[in-house]
Parts: sequence; C-alpha cells; structure tokens
Amino acid sequence: MTPSQTHGFLLPHDLDVVRLVQLLGGERDCRMEDVADFSLQFFDSFDWRLAGADLRLFQLETPHGKLLRLKQGGDGEVLESVEFDGLPVWPADLPPGALRDRVGELLEMRVLLPLVTVRGSATDLCLLNDDGKTVVRLQLLRLSSESSEVSEPRSLWPRLRILPVKGYADDADALIARLSDEHEWPQAPGCLFEESLAAVGREPGDYSSKLTLSIRPRRMAVDAMRRILLTLLDTIERNVEGTRANLDSEFLHDLRVATRRTRSALGQVKRVLPDAMVADFKERFAWLGQVTGPTRDLDVFLLELPLYRASLPVAMRADLDPLQQLIERDHKREQEKLAAELDGERFRSLLADWRALLEADEFPGEPGWFADLPIERVASRRIWRVYKRVLSDGRAAVAHGEPEAMHELRKDCKKLRYLIEFFRGLYPAEDLKGVVRTLKKLLDNLGEFQDKEVQAEHLRLLAAEFDPTQPGYRSALLAIGALVADSLRAQEAAHARFADRFAAFDSAENRARYKALFKTQHESTS
Repeated sequence: MTPSQTHGFLLPHDLDVVRLVQLLGGERDCRMEDVADFSLQFFDSFDWRLAGADLRLFQLETPHGKLLRLKQGGDGEVLESVEFDGLPVWPADLPPGALRDRVGELLEMRVLLPLVTVRGSATDLCLLNDDGKTVVRLQLLRLSSESSEVSEPRSLWPRLRILPVKGYADDADALIARLSDEHEWPQAPGCLFEESLAAVGREPGDYSSKLTLSIRPRRMAVDAMRRILLTLLDTIERNVEGTRANLDSEFLHDLRVATRRTRSALGQVKRVLPDAMVADFKERFAWLGQVTGPTRDLDVFLLELPLYRASLPVAMRADLDPLQQLIERDHKREQEKLAAELDGERFRSLLADWRALLEADEFPGEPGWFADLPIERVASRRIWRVYKRVLSDGRAAVAHGEPEAMHELRKDCKKLRYLIEFFRGLYPAEDLKGVVRTLKKLLDNLGEFQDKEVQAEHLRLLAAEFDPTQPGYRSALLAIGALVADSLRAQEAAHARFADRFAAFDSAENRARYKALFKTQHESTS
C-alpha cells in the first residue's frame, strides 16, 4: 500500500481543529471548510454470518441521505453501495441487486440486527500550495460509539483522513511522511467496525452456536462438567430474548440444541455429578424441551414451504396457500404460548437455580464416584461404551431394517456426537476428522429417514385441520397428498442408503480410529 492510499492517522483526544490547522502550516496554508454530522450503523446476524465471511454491512447517514454499503473486512474496498432509507432487517427487504443477493446468501433464515452505531462530525480541511490551489484534502473526524449494551456513548479515537487530489499525489505522500516523522501518530484502520464494537464491550464472533471448549487433560471430571454446563447455559440465556420476540427461527433452534446438549451431558457423563442434582435438572430441562417443541416444528415447516412449493408443478404451487395460512395461524398461537412460558416463573427459576448451582463452590449432595478422576479417563470410557452400543444397535438395524430400530440408533448416534463435541479438545484434531465425518454422514442419513416420516405425518395432521367449506380445500388436499408422497419416497430412499452409510461407519478403518482414540486412551489412563 502506498502512502497516498492510507486512510490517515489516529489523533490525540485533546488535539482540536485550531491546533491541527497550526500543525499543518497555519491559516495561510490550511483552510477549514465545511463541518457535517454523520452516522454509521453496522449490522450482522446474531451469529455473525457476515463477519464470518469477512464482510461488513453498514448504513451511512449524512445530510445528503442514507446509503447501505457492503465492505470487505479490514481495510478492504466497498463492494456494493445502494440508496436505502429503511432499516435493513430481512434480505428480501433490501433493494434488488448484488448487495441483497450476497447478504441473503449468507444470512439464509437469519435476521439482520443493529450491532453498534458510530456518530461523528467531519471537518473538511484543504492544504494549499503557494498558488492557493488545493493540493491535499483532509477530514478531521470526531467519533463516538453507542449501542444497547452501554448506557452512554463511548468516545473513539479522533481521526485525520488524508484524501489525495488528482494530479497532486506527491503532496499527499509528502504530508503523510512529514506527519509520521514529526508526530508518530498511529495509522488509522480503514474500518471503524472492530474499534466501535470494542468500545461497547463486544467483538466480532462473540457468539456462536458451535460448542468450542478447550478442556485440558488431567482436569478433574467434575470441574470439566461444570465448564461444559456453564457454556451451554450461557448459550440458552443469550437466545431467550430472540426466542421470546421471535426475531428469527434460529434463536429457538440454538436454545433447543443447547437444551438437548445439557440433557445429554447430564445423562451420558455418569457418576460425576451428584445423583439428586442430575435427576432434578434432567426432568426440568426435559420440560423445557417439551414446551419449545411445537413452535420449532412449525418453524421447520415455514422454512421448508418454499421447497415444498418448488417440488410441485407450477400449476399446483398456489394450492399450498391454505396450508401456509394454517401453519402461520398455528405458529402464532404456539409462539404466544412459548413466550408466556419463557416469561413464567418455572422457566426463570430453572435458569436461576441452574446458574447458582453451577457457580457454587461445591455441588450439593454426595459427589459421583468419578468426580475426581481425570476428565480424559471419564470421557474416553463413556465415548467407547456409547460407540459400542451404536455398533451393536446399528448392526441389528441393518439386519432387520425396522423404522423403530433406526430411530433408536439415531438417538444413540446423537449421544455419541454430543460426547465427542464436549470432549474433542482432549484428542488430536486431525485424528478426530475421520471419526466426525463418518458419524455425521450416518446421522444425516438417519435424520433424513426420521424427518421425512415425521413430515409426512405432520402434513396429514395439518390436512385434517382444514375446513371442508374453505375455498381451495380440495386442491390443497391434493397438493398436500403430493407432498406426503414425496416425503415417503425420500424416506424410502434414505432407508435404501442406510446400509451403505452404516457400513462406512462400521468399517475396519473407522473401528481402528475409535479404538486408538478412545479405547486405548481409556485403558492407558485406567
């Protein structure tokens, strides 16, 4: 990057415009022009999907209007810029074009949320040559950052932007070199994103639904479980507000996944936590899973509806309108019930009691037999046992092919996946890749088999809710019948692929991976 391409400098807070003009040569060589206010508001999904793709979406508001811009991260260039007066929420609300396409592709079902707002004033300055011609343009920026995370705006470092004038690039380069030598001001980053977030106590990627834990070997099992369960509780708590407000479907999805993981940790990592504590909270989190289920089922249907329509002949697609209206009605009802449950005492006391217990110095009751053992010993023992059960049940399912056996196998595979997720930091990452890959493929197959069966049954139940006197009743039933048939055919296809998927999981190579990672580890620490 050449000097004339730099964005400028970070300035001391006490350097005002009068003093800056003096540093630039006084009023004869530097002229102050306009002063204008502006604001920048940054947006992303709750789980940082744009930042994860190294993109920044922001709305710039000046006296001339509002622009929505998509920029490459860091000091990157502005990729797209469109006029947009509204508040960006859903990609579909944005003006048609490359910006909407790019943002929509990354966000999928997630809503845009305002992250932080930067408010500032820009003072324009001109550096003049001996002929009185402008050879360098400058901007002095005074900035503050604000968001719902803080009670009052936070000051950011003032900035001096150097803007080369065509034909006078050498003058800009000379000015940059002089200011660098004389004052040693640090170079300003090209984007305010990271600094403005840090000022309000946030950073890109500070939330992820992925379970990333760095549990080290030789840590006591009870301490490792405390860490896992607290991390999952954090995830549940962070998704409550978005779930209650129904901002988008992924808040509830992430809340439910963290709930399932919590129940799995309580149920699968045995003899570490006190028995009474495990029994109490397994039951209480099971209740949370139950009350969040109906809304999530309807969320899935609403997400799948565009695919359902696309699977039908064009002439039949509008016949699903009554189905969509029915699902939206049911969803509204179930969402209201869910919001009431999340506002209720039972839910609030569940989270409060659970956090108080996890943050206490010691758990109440008699510790489990394995509480003081190294976590790698407990983890390897449990993973190996669940893996052996998956092998046994999977071989039986291949032999008999009964749907119920495949459903039970899926449950066991999920338990195995959760255990590996909890403790993956204890094992070499490269060695885990093959284990995770084959398990994921098997779970995807079992999930498709069960999901298609559930979808077909749910569609039948929804069809039974239709009023026979409703316009379009018969056409809607025919369209739903076609969807049920498609779901059952997809289920049959998944069933046909099951034997091959399980054979890959049950291969000699994969068995050797599990043995080396978990059985050998368990035996070596026994």
